[in-house]
Amino acid sequence: MNQEQLAHRIKTATNGAAYTRSLTPYAVQSIELARSNYPVQNLISFCQDMNLKFVMTDMATEDRFYPESVLDVHKVLDLLMKRYKVDHKLVYRKTGVHYTPPKSLVPEDLERLKEEADGRKYVIPLSIKTLLAVCEVIYCDLTFDPK
Repeated sequence: MNQEQLAHRIKTATNGAAYTRSLTPYAVQSIELARSNYPVQNLISFCQDMNLKFVMTDMATEDRFYPESVLDVHKVLDLLMKRYKVDHKLVYRKTGVHYTPPKSLVPEDLERLKEEADGRKYVIPLSIKTLLAVCEVIYCDLTFDPK
């Protein structure tokens, strides 16, 4: 799936409803029109504000996951990458996109890392293009369900 197909799915799920919450107009246009490499956190916020559930589906087993944060998305990716024995090097070889998982998937560890970071990044942000690239390799589909 590419970014334009994802934008079409979002448009279909929202039935053309206008977004009126906290994201900037540029962020909303990036999501709805597939304009830029926006952070996945914006997509999650958009879905929550539009009363949509962001769904990640393993296409091989039809397992469905409902991440509510970027950390949850990383956890789903980690689970599926381990399930299919895929590492970040294979993702790069197949797609040309670098995926860097977070140093830890445990919230308490992340809080500790945040305190020790002294202004440095402690969690790798996830962009939509990276998410789509990893999903292409691990056969994970992204959809949106009404709440």
